[in-house]
Amino acid sequence: MANGTQWKPERPWGAAEAREVLRAQGLRYSRPRRVILEYLSEQDRHLSAEALHQALKERGEVLSLSTVYLNLGVLAEAGLVRGFSGPGGEALYDSNPSEHYHLICSETGEVQDVAPPLIDGQPLGAFLRSYVERQTGWVVDEPKVTLWGRPPPQGEVEPSD
Repeated sequence: MANGTQWKPERPWGAAEAREVLRAQGLRYSRPRRVILEYLSEQDRHLSAEALHQALKERGEVLSLSTVYLNLGVLAEAGLVRGFSGPGGEALYDSNPSEHYHLICSETGEVQDVAPPLIDGQPLGAFLRSYVERQTGWVVDEPKVTLWGRPPPQGEVEPSD
């Protein structure tokens, strides 16, 4: 990341891919799932079920909050969105399900995506998984790393590659 630009991977799914992912897991591509995925696909978003519910309501979509919660859980389980804990411990959902990490401002709660660094040619998560499994014999389902901090004052530091 140079000159303060944020890492933005290409979205790994569109409507057809999402439909196939759900179908492969025995799930339907229902209207609520379509509405949620369409909203999330517009841009990278990190939001709670409540914030998503409100945004959809403002667009005239009629979905109950429980429907939003239920479908976000299904979409996360299917790998189409990622769930993570926000600054106050609340459940947030990321429209970018690809491997990456979150940098969360401890003062404002702003969330920024960060590309995974490579260690010995492997993304950090894969490296951690294999390292911990070799050291402990445990089977690691998913290593999760969240970085907390504060941004530098405006104009003082540029991120390096």
